Amino acid sequence: MHDVVPEARRVTMPVGHRPYAIAPEELRALLMAAAELQRRTVPAGQLPQELGGGFWCLTVDDGAESDYTEVFPVLCELGMRATFFVVPTLIGTPGYVSWGQLRELVAAGMEVGSHSLTHPFMHTLDAAGLRREFGESKRIIEDRLGCAVRSGSLPRGWEPPRYAEVLAELGYRVFCTSRVGWWRPGTASLAVPRIAVRRGLRPEVFAALAAGEARVLLGMQATDRLKSLAKRCVGLRGWQGLREPLLALRERFSWR
Repeated sequence: MHDVVPEARRVTMPVGHRPYAIAPEELRALLMAAAELQRRTVPAGQLPQELGGGFWCLTVDDGAESDYTEVFPVLCELGMRATFFVVPTLIGTPGYVSWGQLRELVAAGMEVGSHSLTHPFMHTLDAAGLRREFGESKRIIEDRLGCAVRSGSLPRGWEPPRYAEVLAELGYRVFCTSRVGWWRPGTASLAVPRIAVRRGLRPEVFAALAAGEARVLLGMQATDRLKSLAKRCVGLRGWQGLREPLLALRERFSWR
């Protein structure tokens, strides 16, 4: 999940980010549907531990101000927990959460993890770059919040080779990627797949994903494989050049 904003504000955002900006009423509908499952919500950093029974994780990337103003109140109301992945260099700047707000989240049982130091394309980083982006961000968050940072998430791009070794060396237990899927106990905790929450996702589909219904996941994975194939064929620069015009065209026709 990323931003939670009203429609009037969403349409002013860059077209490439709009699919990930959901409305406050969408957020509430999604989380209420999942709450009916009566499954535990577990912070991402707890995944490697021995977990019994049904559970699911909600992660929120970027550290937008809506993490505190929109997501946090609904989580508290429903008795849910989540992991908020933040970029330390953006904290306290316009449109992003403050350190004081993050301290409130942590005090209420939420987890704060690293989304890198400067939000780079991760596949462009060598080992030294990874250590800087995820080592320095971890150090800053721990220093400002007084709690251990055990989890991180992919900012942009793809995971570079041997990234897991560097993150393990830095003390990370969990790393969330953008690959579509579910994590299961016993599988790699430094390569946790996720499912993006996009505008228009139906509450019943969200609840089915949280319940682990494979039929829903299979279609999403097929779409993700096609997207990955397109990225490999045209390269990152070519994909970035195609993505926004295609999204703009899709949005234009969705209003008709």
